[in-house]
Amino acid sequence: MMLPLNLNENFLKALLVAIPEPFFIIDENGYYVQIIGGINRKKYHDGQHLIGKRMHDVMDTGLADQFLTQVKKAIRSGQVLNYVYELSAKDIKGSEGLAGPEGKLWFEANISPIKKIEGRPRMVVWIAFNITELKKAILEKNSSISQLQKAISEIKTLRGIIPICSYCKKIRTDDKSWQLIEAYIREHSDAEFSHGICPECAKKFYPDIEIYEEKE
Repeated sequence: MMLPLNLNENFLKALLVAIPEPFFIIDENGYYVQIIGGINRKKYHDGQHLIGKRMHDVMDTGLADQFLTQVKKAIRSGQVLNYVYELSAKDIKGSEGLAGPEGKLWFEANISPIKKIEGRPRMVVWIAFNITELKKAILEKNSSISQLQKAISEIKTLRGIIPICSYCKKIRTDDKSWQLIEAYIREHSDAEFSHGICPECAKKFYPDIEIYEEKE
C-alpha cells in the first residue's frame, strides 16, 4: 500500500518550484508578493526578479493599468476571472535578456481572489498559461475560413428562369434591358466564349465552302 507523502516544508518547496506554469501572487496595489513555478523555459521567462516590485514599476502605465484592473475586478467579484492578453519579455523591465521564448506571446490567465488575511492587502493568484500556439492555430483557421467564404462569394452561378427572346436570343436583365446571351453569361458566370459555326449554319451561310466533311 502506498503511504501518503508527508507534506513538510521541504517537500512543499520542491513541489512549488516544479510547477511548469507561473503562479503570481499580486496584491490590490499591484505589487508582486510572490511568484511560484514557471520553470518551463520554452514557454515562460523567470519572473523572480519581479517580487517586491509594482506592476507600474516594470511595465508601461497603460499595460499596468489593464492588469491591475483585472486584479481588482477579481477581488470585487470574489470569483475566478479569465483574462486573455498579449505580452513579450520586452514589455517587462528586467526580462529582456532572460532565457525564454522570443517575440509577442499570448497568455490566458485564471485570476483567483485570496481570502482576506488580517494585516495584509487583498491579493489574488494569477496563473498564466501560454496559449501562443493555440492562438496561432485559431488565427490561421479563421484566415482560411475567411478566404473560403470570400471565394464562395465570388463564385457566380446561373439559376432560376431566364427570359430569352425567341427570335434574336437576347436575354432580358433585371433592369428590363436586353443583353446579348454571350455578354449575359460572361457577366453572371466565370465562363468565356470561343466562337465557331455548327454544321447546319455552315451549310446555310456558306453553301459553297465545305467546312464539315459529309458523312457517308
